Amino acid sequence: MEKQFLTDLGIADDIADQIITQAATEVKAAADETAGIQAQLEEANKQIAGFREMDIDSIKAAAEDWKTKYEAAEADKTAMQHKHKLEGYVKGLGLRDDVYEAHVTKQLTDAGLQFDDAGKLIGGDDIVSKFRESHPGAFLDTKPEARVVASTMHHEPAANSVEAAFYAKNPGLAPRE
Repeated sequence: MEKQFLTDLGIADDIADQIITQAATEVKAAADETAGIQAQLEEANKQIAGFREMDIDSIKAAAEDWKTKYEAAEADKTAMQHKHKLEGYVKGLGLRDDVYEAHVTKQLTDAGLQFDDAGKLIGGDDIVSKFRESHPGAFLDTKPEARVVASTMHHEPAANSVEAAFYAKNPGLAPRE
């Protein structure tokens, strides 16, 4: 739009200048907006082209591989948690040593027992009761069977030993031949 066109219509010069300035500002804003939209359109077209170039089958395969790895890791985590709970259960039984603990742990593991929601080992008490019956001395709360072992061998104490000195002071206790 030109100023002459506006003045020919009978519009004053100063108002015609204002109209032309306003129109120029609006045209520039519209041009800037169009340029921004054009840039967005070009970026979208690049992304679409990138999607078309993607190997969807390999992406699906990679996703399936990660899913399999996740499921295996979850299974390992669950097995490890069960193992730790089982070890805690066995430690709480008060067995005399690690050998008994390993044996009872193996029995419980081989039986495939699981814990309920309250943390109780389902069927564990039955296996422990049977083990307690067959191995009463394995538990700290029971006294091991006393066994007397008599020696049938006779020996003379070494000449300068503590044993020889003891028998010298207590001749009535010396071993008989």
